[in-house]
Amino acid sequence: MENAVIPSHVPADLVRDFNIFDFEGSSENVHRAWRKVGENEPAIFYTPVFGGYWVLNRAALLEQAWPDAEIFESGKGIGIPPTPKEFPPQLPIESDDPFHRMVRHPLNIALSPKAVSQLAATARQLAIDLIDGIAPQGNCDFVDDFSLIMPMEVFLKIVDLPSTDRPYLLGLTYDAIKNPDVDRRFASTREMFDYVDGWVRKRAETPGSDLISTIVTMTADGRPLTHSERVGYVVQIMFGGLDTVGGTMALIIKHLAEHPDDRKYIAENLGKNPGIIEELLRRYSIPTVARTLSRDVDFHGVTMKQGDRIMLPTMVHGLDERRWENAMEIDFERQPRDHMAFGKGTHRCPGANLARAEIRIMLEEWLKRIPDFSLNAEKPVRYQSGSVAGLVTLPLVWPTR
Repeated sequence: MENAVIPSHVPADLVRDFNIFDFEGSSENVHRAWRKVGENEPAIFYTPVFGGYWVLNRAALLEQAWPDAEIFESGKGIGIPPTPKEFPPQLPIESDDPFHRMVRHPLNIALSPKAVSQLAATARQLAIDLIDGIAPQGNCDFVDDFSLIMPMEVFLKIVDLPSTDRPYLLGLTYDAIKNPDVDRRFASTREMFDYVDGWVRKRAETPGSDLISTIVTMTADGRPLTHSERVGYVVQIMFGGLDTVGGTMALIIKHLAEHPDDRKYIAENLGKNPGIIEELLRRYSIPTVARTLSRDVDFHGVTMKQGDRIMLPTMVHGLDERRWENAMEIDFERQPRDHMAFGKGTHRCPGANLARAEIRIMLEEWLKRIPDFSLNAEKPVRYQSGSVAGLVTLPLVWPTR
């Protein structure tokens, strides 16, 4: 995708050649790199990369824009780069109220606190089985051996898809979300739509009790969803369920591998201090989404036009010193309940309850079985930036008996 021609309303001094998939330092430590963007670039700047985006580069601006779905619309797509118009919208996130509220309802039920409490036993047993298999080895790649398995297996149970498809789906998800090659991203997205299309047709013919069946049999705005709406809906939950939680887990474990005092504190206080997980989520948030302006606005002194695309990076929010004192440091007394790891407003992530439960279970069971671990100095840790950032590799070692 070629860079956009700079629109006439964009001041030259606010233009930066910024590629979310490849910017200075992002392959070494993506959060540190975003922190430098937050420190060194204007509060709002414009990049012509991937068709052109405004980037909101301060916590206060993100807090204002995320919940303002009237001006900062999601219905024209949240992708970076924008998904081709040939693809159906990925409901519910790529829709606006009141239709958004209607189509989101099944997700709210499927991922409610009551539903999550029932899934927790499955998640815990998966975690125990994985860790018990890893622990005697004295080493692992946490990404390949745990974080790409445990939360994804829970998700596949929710949608009743075969566990044997997990490696294939993870490959598609990685390429569709993180691959910097735009052609490969769109090819993988198309392949995911094709995969989902078959399952949507099967569940429409023979519904079950799973979330896909709920989606294909639901009504919204007084009508059933169209086939393309059903497919787009399931694709969206696939991308959300197969990537974000595992990516957050890996970043948390990397932090604990480098901070033994924090490991000890969590092991002793996780049940007593609910702020532990919130602080980890604040520090290691990973999604960035796009919005589209519904009308011309003057936003904090910057003229933006209807149709302009806006980039909303949650990492900037969590690492902004103007919002959080010593933002790069973990402080378990901070109690940051208003972080933005799950977004804000009507489009706040419906999977937040499940994510918190899975991270808690991971911490409880890992620290119980492998309390003393560190990075493997002989193997590299590799980061990947993009619309959902994370770790590609996380090699760990620990003593065995």
